[in-house]
Amino acid sequence: MTTATLHKGRTIGIGGWIGAGILTVVVAATVLAPWITGDPLEQHLEILLQAPSAAHPFGTDDLGRDLLTRTIHGGRTALTISVMSAVLASVLGLSLALAGALFGGWVDAISGRLADVQLAVPSIVLAIVVLSFVGNSFGPIVLVLVLGSWVLTFRVVRGHARAVIEQQYVEAARVAGAGRAAIAWRHLIPSVLPLLAVAFTLNASYALLLESSLGYLGLGVQPPQPDWGQMVAAGQAQIFTAPWIAFFPGLAVVVTSLGLQLLGDGLAERFTGGPVTRRGTK
Repeated sequence: MTTATLHKGRTIGIGGWIGAGILTVVVAATVLAPWITGDPLEQHLEILLQAPSAAHPFGTDDLGRDLLTRTIHGGRTALTISVMSAVLASVLGLSLALAGALFGGWVDAISGRLADVQLAVPSIVLAIVVLSFVGNSFGPIVLVLVLGSWVLTFRVVRGHARAVIEQQYVEAARVAGAGRAAIAWRHLIPSVLPLLAVAFTLNASYALLLESSLGYLGLGVQPPQPDWGQMVAAGQAQIFTAPWIAFFPGLAVVVTSLGLQLLGDGLAERFTGGPVTRRGTK
């Protein structure tokens, strides 16, 4: 997107509504988990590796734990980490983008080079290195997800903010004595909020996939706390004898990520006239 115009006359397409519906179901299930499911750690040794049935729709694992219960509770962990990291990544990316647009010069150059460096380093490699040194507790996991996803918000917001800062009404405000903070608050932030909403959904989707990958590698949330990536890894050993152990948490990751992507594309169509990719905007 090369101009400051947002296509606010468009509507969210069917894909966006499908994504919103998927996320509504997933979020409702995870929020209500304590009331609609049992204890995810409860073991029943008499029903080890039971296939999906009416009593246990997702089957049971090698410790007799109900996989539907564990999948729903695993979503609480995955969504909490993903949403928190997406919020922080959006704040970081927005702050650097607005600083670059307002100050220009070396501030814009340094923020741009930081983004280039981050894009040059695979996020999974960065996460493995960081977590190997500081441990894989909640805080460090959120940190590596933020470091791996802030560039999307930065690139989406940066181009639009730089276009807005060159508009005549912004120049008039500057001549009238408005400072950088006032310009940012009155003109830049309201203008980029729709783009920020788009970037947030895509950041959350990326963070969810990265968090699940870390869990699969054993660097995410540790047992016995349920986590989708960790559950897929645990079911890998029984993939031919009890495929449901890995299938359902893996499906949860795919469906939730798809919902976020569809909602993000729908918002992009609504506000920008085209889909937003991780490298920038259409």
